[in-house]
Amino acid sequence: MSTSLSVAEILATLETQISRHREQAAFHAQQEVHHREQSALHLAEMEKISQHFEAFKATALPAADLARQVGAPSPAPEEADDLLDFVGKKLKVSKLVMRVVDLLPDATFGATRVAAEVNRRYGDKLRRPVDNRKVSTTLRRLRDSGRLRPVREGQGSHGAVYAKA
Repeated sequence: MSTSLSVAEILATLETQISRHREQAAFHAQQEVHHREQSALHLAEMEKISQHFEAFKATALPAADLARQVGAPSPAPEEADDLLDFVGKKLKVSKLVMRVVDLLPDATFGATRVAAEVNRRYGDKLRRPVDNRKVSTTLRRLRDSGRLRPVREGQGSHGAVYAKA
């Protein structure tokens, strides 16, 4: 094996390699310290968030179960009997709206709320869901007859709000 490099050149090359590897080792040691600090920071944050997550989950799931039980009450027996006079007849949206308005508590309401309540109570008896426009027409007629009083007039961006007279 022959080498064309002199001893001085070999020593200079080896010294260069040693210094380069020393710098890389120092750089990676510095990075290791940085990564260890970042890892500790993220582990501490993860632990804190995990505690909050578990506490929230422990209270939210039972609360959601309670809300689900209370949020969808079964229809009262008189409501089911209420529809007996419609057997074999076409259901009239205006009559359903009047019944829902009579059953609503004394609070303000608009066409959207009444339509949702009609669809919730009588949706299985209807061919298609009641829309807000039909309900709004019936509410205006009830207002004109004096059964409802306007709380806020309707505009293009929001519907009228009514209360029982």
